[in-house]
Amino acid sequence: MRGDEGAATTILVVGMALCLLAAVLLFSRVAQAGDMRTRAQRGADAAALGALEPLRLRLVEMALSGTPPAGLGAWLLDDDAPQNAAGRYARDNGTRVDGKVHLTGLDGTYAKVKAVTADCQLKKESELTEQEKDDLRHGRHLCTDNSGKKGIGRVGNAVAIARLVVPDCAYEFSPVPPGETAPEEQPTAPARLVCDGAVAWPGGDATALKKKFRLRLVDKESDVAYNGFPYQNIGFGGEFPPPGPLPAGTPEMIRRAIAFAEAQLGTWYQWGGTCTSPSRATATMGNCDCSSLVQMAYRAAGISIPRVTYDQWRFGQGIPAGQEKAGDLVFFRIGPRGPEHVGLVVDPATHTMIEAPHTGATVRYNTYTDYVGFRRPYAG
Repeated sequence: MRGDEGAATTILVVGMALCLLAAVLLFSRVAQAGDMRTRAQRGADAAALGALEPLRLRLVEMALSGTPPAGLGAWLLDDDAPQNAAGRYARDNGTRVDGKVHLTGLDGTYAKVKAVTADCQLKKESELTEQEKDDLRHGRHLCTDNSGKKGIGRVGNAVAIARLVVPDCAYEFSPVPPGETAPEEQPTAPARLVCDGAVAWPGGDATALKKKFRLRLVDKESDVAYNGFPYQNIGFGGEFPPPGPLPAGTPEMIRRAIAFAEAQLGTWYQWGGTCTSPSRATATMGNCDCSSLVQMAYRAAGISIPRVTYDQWRFGQGIPAGQEKAGDLVFFRIGPRGPEHVGLVVDPATHTMIEAPHTGATVRYNTYTDYVGFRRPYAG
């Protein structure tokens, strides 16, 4: 009997040990799965924030050059810039991006990213489906666990959404010099561009300014779709209509500039307006004057040009009459400090331009005659 009792005790101890081992293994796998989810979330967070970093840097660059960043969006970047940046940040955190970065928001300032762990938790033989067994035999869809062993397994996965918060940036203008009167179409030159209390231009501190463009994780994407192009009216939504017929060979960036200008047709002129939220209902400081119209049109094309006509006249390259192209700036009425009005050439063959003319009028097409000259704000 003692022998039977001893055998029973041994069997009980062995059984308990096996149960304990199974529990330890189960706990280990659960803990590993939890660790993989944690690492995946960390990688997804980093990738989502990283996807918006190229746009953040571009907006800081534009503000430092004196161009307000309001309404400027991800269309200014190379198409693969958010994806490449997200991939780098994911890899730095031991994960990889699964699928495409999804941008939303009027200007593409929200980024949704799914990330998966670089390693996996291998499945047991009993967990494999018939398809997975076949994949394993033929070396398909294999992953590597944290010990370097290859097989069929599970990865940790997570999703994160980030947002770029753009500061309010506004010009502060210099007073009109004594004895001079600012013409109706031409505001005084801006003295500085200030973003949430920090001077961005001239001589802005890039490090301090970058802190004003904040990246943060959020719970949901924007309800507004991002279509890869500037929108018609900031605050109202709706994408640009395609520009009308343009001469063959017109660069894509010029098509975007003209599309922006055409989208403002019918909005009211506002002396000193920023052209960042033009309205057809009433003139506000978000509406366009002549020089902010062409500045914001070129900003939509990714090119920073000066704010006022006097400075735009000295920017870029002079173009002889008869050699102007769509997108060139056409200037009128020489004053004490230079031309006092500017328009955007649309069709040189018919001498058609778009202009913001004067108080009480709306942005319109017009024929350019009696002009002073032309400037091209880009190389080409």
